[in-house]
Amino acid sequence: MEYEAKKGKKGFVSPIRRLVFPKAARQAAFRSSVSRRPLHSMPLYPPDYLIDPHILLCDYLEKEVKFLGHLTWVTSSLNPSSRDELLQLLDTARLKELPLKTTPEQDSILSLSARCLLLTWRDNEELILRIPTHEI
Repeated sequence: MEYEAKKGKKGFVSPIRRLVFPKAARQAAFRSSVSRRPLHSMPLYPPDYLIDPHILLCDYLEKEVKFLGHLTWVTSSLNPSSRDELLQLLDTARLKELPLKTTPEQDSILSLSARCLLLTWRDNEELILRIPTHEI
């Protein structure tokens, strides 16, 4: 019974263990035991996925996405309504840069508000990309 009570303590790391084992060695075990925080989100329904504008003006909305990479060679002359151009771009990117399979390390959070769009890593919430709305 004592063993079961000790087994439940996953979040505590003793100071001695921190000295003996470096942080890099504990990182894999730490990721599997840590639960992720709930997202500041709301359900969106197809086909339009409409959001009340008041929510975006006064608050923000978060969705979990997979971050595959940043394509720096895409030109601004790309027509986003042209399906052929977008598919050709994705095929080229898949061959050059983007991975074919995703992993949990690629999980990220897309945060939307009226002022900016933020992309952060899911686990440590470090900033990947920030785009002000007036630049989109």
